[in-house]
Amino acid sequence: MSPPRNLDPAFASTDEVMAAAGVARRTVSTWVALGLLPAPTKVSLGSPGGVFNRFPAWAVDRARYVARQRAAGFTIEEVLAMLAELDASQGGSGTVRAAEPRGF
Repeated sequence: MSPPRNLDPAFASTDEVMAAAGVARRTVSTWVALGLLPAPTKVSLGSPGGVFNRFPAWAVDRARYVARQRAAGFTIEEVLAMLAELDASQGGSGTVRAAEPRGF
């Protein structure tokens, strides 16, 4: 069994991103590939710590936001546009505020 990792609080693990959004690891990978989440940095602690991904801490809030918007019925393209608008209005900080869901 490997020792627990002491991570910098400015970063988040893939597991933390998954838990925040309530999605699977594959979904996180897909969201990264689509540009919904930032690409993680690969970190190696050497044996036996292994290699793992580390996201900027704000990716947790962004993952929650993406999950909320997708659950509200927005398409990937619409969410990308919302994120671009939020990034532009907030100076690219990566933090997000919820958008109003579409009426059905």
